Amino acid sequence: MTYSFSFGKTLTAGLLAFAVSAPLPASASDDVQSQTELTERVEKHAPAKELYIKDRPILGWKIIGNKLADLPDAIRGPLGSVDTTGYDDAYIAKNVGSVVALQMSNSGPDFYVIGKQSFTSGYEMVGLDEVAARNTRLIKRLEMAPEVLALFNAKDAGLTGALKTVPVEMVRMSAIGYAQSSEVTIRSPWGTQTKPADQDGFLLFDTGENQYYMVNQGADGNPASYVPAR
Repeated sequence: MTYSFSFGKTLTAGLLAFAVSAPLPASASDDVQSQTELTERVEKHAPAKELYIKDRPILGWKIIGNKLADLPDAIRGPLGSVDTTGYDDAYIAKNVGSVVALQMSNSGPDFYVIGKQSFTSGYEMVGLDEVAARNTRLIKRLEMAPEVLALFNAKDAGLTGALKTVPVEMVRMSAIGYAQSSEVTIRSPWGTQTKPADQDGFLLFDTGENQYYMVNQGADGNPASYVPAR
């Protein structure tokens, strides 16, 4: 099977070479990296593109209201906390019809909004029973978010399962000159995101927003909640 992707600017050597010079120190941790800077680095380093796919269905909260306050407190509170992403009413309104992904790390909630175009073109909704059967790790970790677990156990109508059906291309931030040892904050479609020091980050290009966003590294070394596509 052959996959075809659009990843923003053309990367002429992307799949043929991993032409990367020694990592440069990132700017100071309070210096937000712009979309222009990210694009220029991708063009300069022509990094290898890696294909990843979600390995199990996720749990999501349907976005039907156009304000942050329309989200339940149990979901709004942790939203964007892991990578210090800030969301506002305008971004929520723009993504009515998508979901808040209720991802759980090994230390607690890692909730984020999936862009509407990405959701409608790359996901299919599945039942909560399928989430329970195929993503037992997530359901176990919901014990760290008891109010969300209560919503799940009650099969609240605001919840849905969602399965990502297509692989996505990512590039490692270390492959475009950001040292893994450095904390890096980038400007993303919905605000800012931060890569912690001493780990890598992965950039995806959102064709709907025409911008990059970041997925932080999981404990297994892959982007959080992804596995290599085969």
